[in-house]
Amino acid sequence: MQSSYKFEEILERDGELFFTNIGFSMYPLIREREDVLHIVKQDGEFKKGDIVLYKSHQEHYVLHRILKVKKDKVILAGDYNYFKDKPISRDAILGKLIEITKKDGKKIDLSKDKKARKFFYSNFFYIKAMWQIGLKILHLRKVK
Repeated sequence: MQSSYKFEEILERDGELFFTNIGFSMYPLIREREDVLHIVKQDGEFKKGDIVLYKSHQEHYVLHRILKVKKDKVILAGDYNYFKDKPISRDAILGKLIEITKKDGKKIDLSKDKKARKFFYSNFFYIKAMWQIGLKILHLRKVK
């Protein structure tokens, strides 16, 4: 039986949410349909490098990393993406990813996440994006 609850309803009711994702935007940290993600409702401050769940303008749930926090807006992007999301209001954020359980049962506590990964993905977005675009171009050239 499938639940008809929305993520925001579960977070409001239980304060936490567990699910597996669909998509590759947070690869290699999060693997599609393999990892169990633990999100907690977070009222308050978010900071650069946090991975948060929000509902997009198209009513899709998105789990991406914060690149920049402005006064009333937040800039995010997926670790594997070479483009940024449209800025969102802080109110659009539903919760924060605090733990990932891998397929083999290993847990990654994001409060103890590698600072290097957090630093790289939130500070060198354009360098990472150009690298990924270059790799995609090389791949397309090989396919021809």
